[in-house]
Amino acid sequence: MKQYGLALSATAIALTMCVDARAADLQPHEAVYDLSLSSQTSDFNSVDGRIALQLKPDACNVLSLDYRFVARFHEDDELTVTDQQTLAKESRDGKRYEFRTRTLVDGAEQTLVEGVAVNDADATQVTFESPVQRETDLPLSVFPLGHTAKLIDRALAGDRVVQAKLFDGDDDADKLLTTTSLILPAKAGEAPEKAEIAKTLEGLRSWNITESYYNSDSDDDGMPVFETRYRLYENGVTDRLHLDFGEYTLEGGLARLNYYDRATGCPPTP
Repeated sequence: MKQYGLALSATAIALTMCVDARAADLQPHEAVYDLSLSSQTSDFNSVDGRIALQLKPDACNVLSLDYRFVARFHEDDELTVTDQQTLAKESRDGKRYEFRTRTLVDGAEQTLVEGVAVNDADATQVTFESPVQRETDLPLSVFPLGHTAKLIDRALAGDRVVQAKLFDGDDDADKLLTTTSLILPAKAGEAPEKAEIAKTLEGLRSWNITESYYNSDSDDDGMPVFETRYRLYENGVTDRLHLDFGEYTLEGGLARLNYYDRATGCPPTP
């Protein structure tokens, strides 16, 4: 049976440090992306997919992410459906990350990864509850939403290259995931295709991001294990996704975007 890669920085990029309270304030929102195969491949006749995510305030200092990525692989007379479902909670101060990710193939669960990661001054301590109970210590790493917030901060500051150590809930955490992001200002006129979405994002600064992911499986030639390109807006919304899994590439954009209210009654940010 072929292996079907499922990966997306459901979010995205930053310094090798914890996000702090002064980082970019991400807009709670719901987003849906429709994806299709961007180039021909001998492995599949066609591939299509959909990403749906909800980013909501769970408390004044916590954001929750509900993320789902479904892809359909057509190969001759065979159809394979992969389904990655992630529920996560991340503290705004970058110190705690709770995660639960199920991966299904044709409706049958293949993996369940569940646990919590905590950042202290020097390291990231990860406790996995599933698939096997274990603990591991990593170099101090940023979590996904803090990663996105810090990338926005660096883009606003005019930086063009950002490197980070990232922990995103992967069971292979010991392979030490790192990212390198290239930041370029988005060109004028690169608005989303749907008029109502373009209006929602009108007036926001944005950048074109190319992000490469590396770990201990990366080859000696320095090729990444995964690469993605996307447009990142200053409120944390992304569009124009390009996901390179090596054997195939998917691309697409926003099909739906709705904003949620921010948390109310919270103390002011220092």
